[in-house]
Amino acid sequence: MTLQQVSAKKGKSVAENLIILAMIGLLMATFIYYFFKQEAHLSRSGFDAVTNNFSARIMVIHAQWFMDNKPRWVIIKESSELNGEHKNKTIEVNASGWVDVSSVNNDGNHNNCQKIWQQVLATPMLYIKQPISAVMVNIKTNDDFKEKIHLCRYSLPSGEYFDYQPSNGKVSLIQIN
Repeated sequence: MTLQQVSAKKGKSVAENLIILAMIGLLMATFIYYFFKQEAHLSRSGFDAVTNNFSARIMVIHAQWFMDNKPRWVIIKESSELNGEHKNKTIEVNASGWVDVSSVNNDGNHNNCQKIWQQVLATPMLYIKQPISAVMVNIKTNDDFKEKIHLCRYSLPSGEYFDYQPSNGKVSLIQIN
């Protein structure tokens, strides 16, 4: 090969490498763009699954309350997939059979809504490394403040939340502040 042919071959391979790198960079930029564009949707879909799981567990506990002849405490048998062990979990319910924590046992240091979350799901209040906050909301039902209901609001820092009403067991759809 002559020196001119070697030089032409090196020039061609550098140009080919630049084109390949430009195409890879373009594909990566496109992927990153669409990933961040859909991130909110993915986050919402996952939080929706958490909400559905919470609601389903509430219904299971309520059904068990009926089957056990309406006790004050419902015992749920849980099995661990890792070691195959079975353990009983005691869950406090109100007179209507919905998961609730009485203020009699409240030591003032914990939020009742956090206790309800732990009884129902028994998981940390985290979602994709974001904390889930639990706030008790009191709502008056008439003007003389004699009747009040409370609900638990579970929310993400992004503003998405769902509500749980211990008085009737309703779990709301996800809403956004």
